[in-house]
Amino acid sequence: MNIYILLLISLILLFVSGYAFYVTFKKYEEDDDFTGGINTFTFIEFLFGILILISEKFFQEKYHIVIFKILSFLFGIFILGLTVLLLILFN
Repeated sequence: MNIYILLLISLILLFVSGYAFYVTFKKYEEDDDFTGGINTFTFIEFLFGILILISEKFFQEKYHIVIFKILSFLFGIFILGLTVLLLILFN
C-alpha cells in the first residue's frame, strides 16, 4: 500500500476518533441531536445520531446522556485502535 494513502486514511480515522472524544467530553446540550447527518448526509453526524437514538430508545431518560457518552467514547477507542492496527499492519 502506498504510504501517502496510508497516511491519508490514518488522518481521516484520527479525525473521526477525535470528534468522538470531543463529543464525549463536551457538555451536552438539548440541541445536540445530531440530525444534521440525515439532512446533509454527513457520515459522522449520522453515526452519532444512531448512537444517541440507541441510548434514548433502550435506556431510561436520566441515563441516556451518560450511556451516549460511554458509547461515543468506546467508538472513539475502537476507531483509534483500528488506526493503530492499520499502521502496524501496512507499515
